[in-house]
Amino acid sequence: MTQVNEQTGGAVYNNPEGNTAGLRVYFDVDDINASATRVRELGGEANDPAPVPGMGWFAGCKDAVGNDFGLWQTDESAGQ
Repeated sequence: MTQVNEQTGGAVYNNPEGNTAGLRVYFDVDDINASATRVRELGGEANDPAPVPGMGWFAGCKDAVGNDFGLWQTDESAGQ
């Protein structure tokens, strides 16, 4: 992962799910747990949030028709 400035970052990684269909876009959210719950309420799927130590939380998601995306919450205390 890299942080370009306080509001912009990026990451490149090997997708452990084996999905080679393209990029996963992440949406920055204020509350990852509430946002993951909302994805589920709207008919999508959301993994439980996982920490990136010292950086924040992420959750892999799919919308109601199966499009892949993610959620991100910046939180320097994550995983500590």
